[in-house]
Amino acid sequence: MDITEIEHRSDISAEEFAQSHLRANRPVVLGAGFTENWRSRREWVDGGRPNFARLREIYGEAVVAVAHCDTPHLSDQKRTEMRMSDFLDRWQRSSSAAEEKLYCKDFHLSKHAYDAYEVPPPLSDDWLDLFYSQHPELNDDYQFCYMGGDGTWTPFHRDVYWSYSWSANICGAKRWILVPPGQEALFTDALGHTVYNLLDYNDTQFPRLRELHSLEVVQRAGEIVFVPSGWWHQVHNIGDTVSINRNWANEYNLPVIHAHLRSAIADVFHAFRDLAHLDDFPAIAQQALRANSAIDYAWFFDFLSSIADVYLRALSAPASPSPFSRFAPFFSSPPSIVHALRCVSDSLDLLLHDDVTHTVDGLAGKVAQLHRDVETATAAHNSDKTPSEER
Repeated sequence: MDITEIEHRSDISAEEFAQSHLRANRPVVLGAGFTENWRSRREWVDGGRPNFARLREIYGEAVVAVAHCDTPHLSDQKRTEMRMSDFLDRWQRSSSAAEEKLYCKDFHLSKHAYDAYEVPPPLSDDWLDLFYSQHPELNDDYQFCYMGGDGTWTPFHRDVYWSYSWSANICGAKRWILVPPGQEALFTDALGHTVYNLLDYNDTQFPRLRELHSLEVVQRAGEIVFVPSGWWHQVHNIGDTVSINRNWANEYNLPVIHAHLRSAIADVFHAFRDLAHLDDFPAIAQQALRANSAIDYAWFFDFLSSIADVYLRALSAPASPSPFSRFAPFFSSPPSIVHALRCVSDSLDLLLHDDVTHTVDGLAGKVAQLHRDVETATAAHNSDKTPSEER
């Protein structure tokens, strides 16, 4: 991928963002104007630093996962749980925080009745949010807050499901190192382990890492970094930093999520190869896949089925109450709805031609039926144009 620097935009429409960054899978930094009216930027910040008193007032009783950034654990960092008020107390005592490098990660904002932000229109085509809002019984989401002092950081990784993500700095700054996919051979050792820290590694273990093509950017307060689907990244906080982050998916990165499934199940097959002779090995493999990757083939189908149901209802009854109230108009327009369904159909076709699908009890038949339903519903729209081209 021929990208030499990360673009900065002070303004961009949902349509342009879809074509230039979602479809093209290219990173971008959105300017502070996109977050200037957020409640969190008014109430969580005092003189450029976190407003500890206000954060304690809002979230003090919440139990949060806190990473010890100086203590590696597998491919991540050691984590402990504590009350938010205790974390804030330890962070506020700056000398202690500097020594401990404590970093509050993956704190679920949506589980607290406080409207901290509004998703900017270009980032609103969020099918993970739509899926979990349609299934409250799952009690899950991918809307997070991260808080930590100077020097706290996140090791080299790519996101859950190989999804898109965006991260908005409420205060402080972050140094991002972004790595386009396709270079895994450069940072994977002979045992299949990926590098933990791009800034501190063993040359003998990773002899080709110096060949890596990466992009760097320093994100300032108020700015939003868009991380493309499947991109690797490592992030370091500069000063006391608070950010709001979301993982998301939509019609544009479904093939990447399926590629993640294929890669993850291949790893499972290799790890459990001594059990391949068992009659129930397909079920064992799917259980291991879900445990290791938070996703399996049945989940991916359920996700596609739920999204297809929403879009099919919108296509057949456009006058009904819209399920897309949080989407920018571009993403919920009739051409976009048809385009989204075609993308779902393409992903269902990928599943039908995936041999693993046919090892999951009853799944292939469900995939085939939904594929027929989506194809029938969109048959009247015989153009192959994208929403932008139809306009």
